Amino acid sequence: MQAVVGALRVILGLDSAAFEKGADAAEKKARYFAKRLEALGQGLTSFGQSLSTSVTLPLVGFGTKAVAAAMDAQKAAASVDQALATMGNRAGFTSEQLQGMAAQLEKASTFDGDDILSKVTANLLTFGNVQGDVFERAQVAALDLSARLGQDLQSSAIQLGKALNDPVKGITALSRVGVSFTEQQREQIKAMTAAGNVAGAQAVILAELERQYGGQAAAMAATDAGKMQQAYIALGNAMEAVGAAIIPVLVDLSRYV
Repeated sequence: MQAVVGALRVILGLDSAAFEKGADAAEKKARYFAKRLEALGQGLTSFGQSLSTSVTLPLVGFGTKAVAAAMDAQKAAASVDQALATMGNRAGFTSEQLQGMAAQLEKASTFDGDDILSKVTANLLTFGNVQGDVFERAQVAALDLSARLGQDLQSSAIQLGKALNDPVKGITALSRVGVSFTEQQREQIKAMTAAGNVAGAQAVILAELERQYGGQAAAMAATDAGKMQQAYIALGNAMEAVGAAIIPVLVDLSRYV
């Protein structure tokens, strides 16, 4: 019996030592594994933050710019609609036709279509005597004048509108910015206006503008810098389309805020 008990003690002692040794090894492995999990967790957190910064924020920024671009386009169209509402359709074109003209002028220049609508079209509409073919030629002349002189579209449009609406007084303003008229042309414009032939006087003014500044906007667009600007404009138009799709969603969401 004593021999059996002794044997058991030896076996239990050995088993106890083996167990303790195994437990220590297991504990070390558990601590190592825990540290790996903690490092993995920190890595995932860092990746998540990086993902938020490099992906989410740029998407939000793009969406914001797209909405702003779409709002600018809507404002430009609204300025034309308002000018038509207050002045009547004296120019002889609908809002859709005028927007189509602006789009074509955009393609042949370095000027954005929204700027053309709000700064050229809408302003020329306020001059009741600028109509039909004269209106179309005046829009082109405004772009050429700005391209050549480096002045903003609105200034060019207003100068041209004044000159064409009241030729005798208007050509003085054009002369101040460098558009030159001969004395014969001045007398011709004065005589035509006095005889009620405003269209004839307008034709003289536009012909001289086209002789001196014609094709300037298109020439600028044909340069490398002009092509780059047109690429930016095309990108802006794409953003407008995205923004136009986002705005109705934001309007709906605002009802629940």
